[in-house]
This record gives sequence, C-alpha cells and structure tokens, in this order.
Amino acid sequence: MLVVSASVGAGHNQAARAVVERLREYAPHLEVEHVDALNFAGRCFRAWYAGGYALMVSRLPWLYGLGFRMTDHPDGPRRSLAERRRLWTERLAMRRMSEHILAGRYDLILHTHFLVAPMVARMKDLGLLDCPQAVVVTDNVIHRYWHSRNVERWFLSADLDVDRVARWGVERERIVVSGMPVQAKWRAELDRSRVLAEWDLPADRPIVLLSGGTDFVCGPVVRIADQLARAREDLCVVVLGGRNKKLLGQLAGLRLPGDRLRPVAFTDRLHELVEASSLMITKAGGSTIAECAARGKPMVFLKPVPGQEKGNAQYFAAAGAGVVAPSVQETIQQTLELVGDPQRLAAMSQAAAALYRPASETIADWVIQRLGDRD
Repeated sequence: MLVVSASVGAGHNQAARAVVERLREYAPHLEVEHVDALNFAGRCFRAWYAGGYALMVSRLPWLYGLGFRMTDHPDGPRRSLAERRRLWTERLAMRRMSEHILAGRYDLILHTHFLVAPMVARMKDLGLLDCPQAVVVTDNVIHRYWHSRNVERWFLSADLDVDRVARWGVERERIVVSGMPVQAKWRAELDRSRVLAEWDLPADRPIVLLSGGTDFVCGPVVRIADQLARAREDLCVVVLGGRNKKLLGQLAGLRLPGDRLRPVAFTDRLHELVEASSLMITKAGGSTIAECAARGKPMVFLKPVPGQEKGNAQYFAAAGAGVVAPSVQETIQQTLELVGDPQRLAAMSQAAAALYRPASETIADWVIQRLGDRD
C-alpha cells in the first residue's frame, strides 16, 4: 500500500508516520511505502505550496485567514470553477506523482494530506487505476480542500466535521471519527522521575514547555520565555527551538540560569518533555494537540492563526483541555494562574485525555481488514 503525506507544516508527515508505524507492528508482512507528495513536484511549485504556507502562517496570518475563508466553499458535492482550475494546476504540477502511483500498482492508497486524493479520484474515473483510497483528516475543523470523490473511507479527527463531509455527498457509513494518529511512544508509560533525571530538570518545581512551531516559529516565543522565566523564580521554562539556530541563539542571549530557562534543540524525545511538564504553551497545530491529548497534557494556545488552527484551539478550549491566549500578556497570565492552581490543571488534564482516540489502531485495523477482503 501507499501512504501519501505532504511537508506543509509537520503534522501531515507525523500522522503518516504514526499510521505506518502501527501497520508495520500489526502486519509486518504488508509492504507499506510512505512518500511526501511534494518530493514529486517541481521546485517552483514546492516553494510556492509549502514555502508560501510557512510565510503566511508565520508572517501574514490575517492573509492566510482571508484565503482560508474565501476558498472554504462550496458546501455541496459539485465543484466550483475556481476549484476545477486549482485541481488542474495541481495535476499539472504533480505529474511525476501520478506516474509513480500508476507504476506502483498499489492495492490501497491512504492520504494524510489533501493534495493527491483528487488526482487519484480522477485516475479512477478514467479507468487508469483500480484501487481504493482513504483519507485521514489532520485537523478538528475540515476545510473544503479536503473534498475528493472516490474515497472509500474518511477518518475524521472530530465529530464536528461529520455533517459537513456528508453534505459533500459522502455516505455516512464511509465516515469514521477516529481521532488523529499519533506514534505509540505518546501512549507509552514513562517514569517521570527518570525523565527528569535524564533531562536534568528540577523535580520540585513547576515546568512549563513552550513551543512556537516545529518547522517554523510562530508567535513571540523569546518574549514569552523571558517574561515567564522572570515572573516566578521557582518556574522552569523549557523552550523547544527545533533546528532554528537563530531562536536558540536568542534564547541563550537572555542569560538566564539553566534551571529557569532551558532551550532545547531538535529532539525525537518530545514525549518525554511533555510528560515532565505541568502544561504546554503551543500553537494549535493538529498533530501537536493530538499528542498532548494522548498524554493528557493541558495546553495554553498562542494566538491561533485564523483557519484550522483557530478551529483546533476552540475545540480543545470548549472541551476544557486548553485555554486560548491571544497576546503575550495573556499567555503569561494564563500560564501563571494555571501553574498556581493544581486542581484546575488536574481537571484540564482529564479533559485532554478524554479527547484522545486511538486513531492509529483504528486506521491500521481497517487497512488490514480491507486488504484482507481484497485478497
């Protein structure tokens, strides 16, 4: 089978890796190929598609929000003229992806991004392809760009989207509210004492984990880290800097003691830091909040980008699993209030854990059953 994601942000690839990991555990005999669709695109299209997204989300969020609203229609099964033009452009740019799919002779295609599913649907209409496809939606509020025909199974992150997908002409029996896939390590039991010791973090003080994004930084992370670390001397602020050398340098330049401010470069052990922390300050990316839910971790959301991030933040805040802080001052205030209220933190932790669904297992079970039926 083929799993198709796209490096537009980090969440789509992370969801794909989670599904692939579970499939290789449950069905080691199954041949699973995971590809990033943008690796098959030309350099200009890739720069416009992924680079343009990063630029707008990090620098021009109001423009991204405007585009999100303007393109989030129609709400029925018929395509608009603007949609048909967009899909034609994408097919042209992604011809190598189409050739790869046709050459692969796959028994099943699973998408964690919306770019390729309409192309597969068209190939099926033309009689060029005869394999089922499924779509895994990686946000709690679905956008029209996810719409595709010829999808056998839709895996949604939240029940908010069921009615809308049905309005697109999808039979409800094809829709599964699965949650969002996360890797198994996010559900693994951890010894917090051991984690604290290995990361050299204080065991007797509250720890706040701060992230402004995985692939690019959104929000005034340095200002928040500085003000928060200075607001309470007993607070330890761990800041995820990823591969952003500029951000890591700015954090080091604050010259705060390591037990009060701890910059952390890219790590694949983020689940350990989430376990060690009292709460996480983060942008409301679909993958990040799903991972926090898997560990039952309360969240303070940085000012959400209008669009899917805003919908994600509102969904979790309404469930009591997080709070939205639209400014630096409110981020500091909300964080300090939560750190000082263990009972409220415990209630938010329970609310976050209640939102978790075992999506990786649900999707893997369906894939194995579907391919078994096909055999």
